[in-house]
Amino acid sequence: MTAALDHPAEAAEHLLRHADLYGVAEATGRVGWQGAAVFELTLLPLPALAANGYPAERVRLVIMPPGDRIHVYPRSSAGRRFKHRNSEPTDLCLQYDRDDPALRWLPEDGLEPLITLIHRHLMFEEAWRRTDVWPCEDAPHGDGDDAPHRIRTPEMRRERHRWVRRC
Repeated sequence: MTAALDHPAEAAEHLLRHADLYGVAEATGRVGWQGAAVFELTLLPLPALAANGYPAERVRLVIMPPGDRIHVYPRSSAGRRFKHRNSEPTDLCLQYDRDDPALRWLPEDGLEPLITLIHRHLMFEEAWRRTDVWPCEDAPHGDGDDAPHRIRTPEMRRERHRWVRRC
C-alpha cells in the first residue's frame, strides 16, 4: 500500500497494464486531499455477466494514509439502489471492523486484492438489484451487538479457515 500511496499514478498504470486482474479497463491515480491516493477505475463485468447486461462499473477509490482506511464511491450509480452502502460518507460498505479478520481486506493484502474485492462487491450489488438475493453469505449490519459476526454457512467457515492469517 505504501507504493500506491506514494505513487498513485504508477500504481494505476500497473493495475491497467501489468497486474494479474480481470476487467480493469481504465485506471488513473493521483494524490488527493491530505495525501490520500485517489484512483478512478472502470471495471468490466465478467463475460457471462456482460452477456446478461451487467454494466461496466466506474468507481473512485480513496486510500487514506497510512493505508488502512479506504472509501469506494460508485461513479455510475445514479438511480441505482445498493444494499451495502454507507450513508455518510456514501461509499460502499467494504470495511466493517466486526467482520472476521480472515474474511476482510487488510492493507498488507495489497492493492490488487483490494481491487478484486471492489470488483466482486459491485457484481454482487448488481446481482442483488436483479434478484433481491445477495449471492453469498451476507454480513448483518446495524445489529447493535459488539461481538464479531457469527459465520453461519459451512462454505464461509471453510473460507475463513482457508484465509486465516497466521502470526
